[in-house]
Amino acid sequence: MSLARSYVVTGGAQGVGKAIAHALARDGHVVVLDVAETVDADLAAHERVKFLAGDAADPDRASAAAALAESAAPLFGWVNNAAVFRDADLRTATAPHVLEPIAANLAPT
Repeated sequence: MSLARSYVVTGGAQGVGKAIAHALARDGHVVVLDVAETVDADLAAHERVKFLAGDAADPDRASAAAALAESAAPLFGWVNNAAVFRDADLRTATAPHVLEPIAANLAPT
Protein backbone atom coordinates (compact mmCIF):
# COMPACT_ATOMS: atom_id res chain seq x y z
CA MET A 1 0.00 0.00 0.00
CA SER A 2 1.46 3.36 -0.98
CA LEU A 3 1.12 6.47 1.10
CA ALA A 4 -1.00 9.31 -0.24
CA ARG A 5 1.26 12.28 -1.00
CA SER A 6 0.98 15.81 -2.26
CA TYR A 7 3.51 18.26 -3.63
CA VAL A 8 3.75 21.93 -4.50
CA VAL A 9 5.70 22.97 -7.60
CA THR A 10 6.42 26.68 -7.93
CA GLY A 11 7.00 27.92 -11.45
CA GLY A 12 5.32 24.80 -12.72
CA ALA A 13 3.14 26.21 -15.50
CA GLN A 14 5.63 25.50 -18.27
CA GLY A 15 9.06 24.15 -19.12
CA VAL A 16 11.03 22.24 -16.50
CA GLY A 17 8.45 22.97 -13.79
CA LYS A 18 5.69 21.50 -15.93
CA ALA A 19 7.75 18.34 -16.51
CA ILE A 20 8.38 18.07 -12.76
CA ALA A 21 4.66 18.51 -12.04
CA HIS A 22 3.79 15.74 -14.52
CA ALA A 23 6.37 13.39 -13.00
CA LEU A 24 5.20 14.04 -9.45
CA ALA A 25 1.55 13.62 -10.45
CA ARG A 26 2.33 9.98 -11.18
CA ASP A 27 3.18 9.63 -7.46
CA GLY A 28 0.60 11.91 -5.85
CA HIS A 29 -1.33 15.14 -5.99
CA VAL A 30 0.36 18.30 -7.22
CA VAL A 31 -0.39 21.98 -6.74
CA VAL A 32 1.25 24.19 -9.35
CA LEU A 33 1.87 27.70 -8.00
CA ASP A 34 2.80 30.10 -10.79
CA VAL A 35 2.45 33.75 -11.74
CA ALA A 36 0.97 32.67 -15.08
CA GLU A 37 -2.78 33.14 -15.40
CA THR A 38 -3.27 29.58 -16.67
CA VAL A 39 -1.36 26.38 -17.32
CA ASP A 40 -1.41 24.62 -20.66
CA ALA A 41 -4.20 22.18 -21.43
CA ASP A 42 -2.42 18.86 -20.84
CA LEU A 43 -1.30 19.88 -17.36
CA ALA A 44 -4.66 21.48 -16.53
CA ALA A 45 -6.46 18.30 -17.61
CA HIS A 46 -4.44 16.05 -15.30
CA GLU A 47 -6.73 14.76 -12.56
CA ARG A 48 -4.09 15.05 -9.83
CA VAL A 49 -2.92 18.56 -10.68
CA LYS A 50 -4.46 21.75 -9.33
CA PHE A 51 -3.34 25.22 -10.38
CA LEU A 52 -3.01 28.24 -8.12
CA ALA A 53 -2.07 31.60 -9.64
CA GLY A 54 0.28 33.76 -7.63
CA ASP A 55 3.82 34.62 -6.68
CA ALA A 56 5.63 31.97 -4.62
CA ALA A 57 7.41 34.78 -2.73
CA ASP A 58 4.05 35.93 -1.33
CA PRO A 59 3.62 34.15 2.02
CA ASP A 60 -0.18 34.14 1.66
CA ARG A 61 -0.04 32.44 -1.75
CA ALA A 62 2.57 29.96 -0.54
CA SER A 63 0.37 29.13 2.45
CA ALA A 64 -2.64 28.75 0.16
CA ALA A 65 -0.66 26.36 -2.08
CA ALA A 66 0.37 24.29 0.93
CA ALA A 67 -3.21 24.19 2.24
CA LEU A 68 -4.55 23.17 -1.18
CA ALA A 69 -1.98 20.38 -1.42
CA GLU A 70 -2.74 19.23 2.14
CA SER A 71 -6.45 19.08 1.30
CA ALA A 72 -5.64 16.31 -1.21
CA ALA A 73 -3.03 14.38 0.82
CA PRO A 74 -0.25 15.03 3.35
CA LEU A 75 2.32 17.47 1.98
CA PHE A 76 5.35 15.38 1.06
CA GLY A 77 7.49 17.75 -0.99
CA TRP A 78 7.97 21.27 -2.30
CA VAL A 79 9.83 21.98 -5.55
CA ASN A 80 11.02 25.57 -5.75
CA ASN A 81 11.31 25.91 -9.51
CA ALA A 82 10.14 29.53 -9.88
CA ALA A 83 12.89 31.83 -11.11
CA VAL A 84 13.48 35.29 -12.52
CA PHE A 85 16.16 35.69 -15.16
CA ARG A 86 17.58 38.96 -16.34
CA ASP A 87 20.97 39.86 -17.76
CA ALA A 88 23.00 42.39 -15.81
CA ASP A 89 26.35 43.80 -16.80
CA LEU A 90 28.21 43.90 -13.50
CA ARG A 91 30.38 46.76 -14.78
CA THR A 92 27.46 49.11 -15.45
CA ALA A 93 24.37 47.81 -13.61
CA THR A 94 23.28 49.34 -10.34
CA ALA A 95 23.39 47.21 -7.21
CA PRO A 96 19.58 47.06 -6.95
CA HIS A 97 19.37 45.88 -10.58
CA VAL A 98 21.74 43.01 -9.79
CA LEU A 99 20.27 42.14 -6.38
CA GLU A 100 16.57 42.21 -7.29
CA PRO A 101 16.50 38.94 -9.27
CA ILE A 102 18.72 37.28 -6.67
CA ALA A 103 16.26 38.21 -3.94
CA ALA A 104 13.30 37.21 -6.11
CA ASN A 105 14.81 33.78 -6.70
CA LEU A 106 15.78 33.13 -3.09
CA ALA A 107 12.74 34.62 -1.29
CA PRO A 108 10.41 31.68 -2.04
CA THR A 109 12.82 29.21 -0.43
